[in-house]
Amino acid sequence: DRVTDALWPDSDGDAAEQALRTTLHRLRKLLKHEQAVRLEDRHLHLDPLTLWADCLAFDRATHLPGMTDRVSMQRVLNRYRGAFLQGESAPWAVAFRERLRAQYMSMAERLGTLLEQDSDWVGAVDCYQRAIEVEPVAESFYRHLMNCYAKLGRRAEALAVYQRCRQALLARLGVSPTQETQTLYQLLADR
Repeated sequence: DRVTDALWPDSDGDAAEQALRTTLHRLRKLLKHEQAVRLEDRHLHLDPLTLWADCLAFDRATHLPGMTDRVSMQRVLNRYRGAFLQGESAPWAVAFRERLRAQYMSMAERLGTLLEQDSDWVGAVDCYQRAIEVEPVAESFYRHLMNCYAKLGRRAEALAVYQRCRQALLARLGVSPTQETQTLYQLLADR
């Protein structure tokens, strides 16, 4: 029902149902596989043995057991291709987009923490920069990035990260960095 309402909002039930069946038939022909998209008990399913979708692969991979080593986490993070259906405002798309983004951010935080614990400052810098690209107002990643640059002896870059954070927060949210971030900036500036 959600699919027919979204794709054919002006059609009545029978016409929308027929449009869906016709569209599924055409889609299966394009994909050259009858079982690629199935309609069973009024539910649509993508066959994971036939079709591969980056968003679904990322979603599944974030839930795999044993996702604790750096290599596995980096491999999973590399599957994330950005916001799911950017610009789509349907509630189902927004909810899935937010879930994927939150999974990415959580795993990036775990990976960054592991890299910092191993004193892999360059790897941590890369991890935090990517996370900031995904979520430009995730202030904690800016603080982590500032600390990593400080550990690398790159004070000017650490200070520039603060300015970037400040600008992003003001432009997108109309707020200044938290006291914690400001204090870190001041500590770095006074060195």
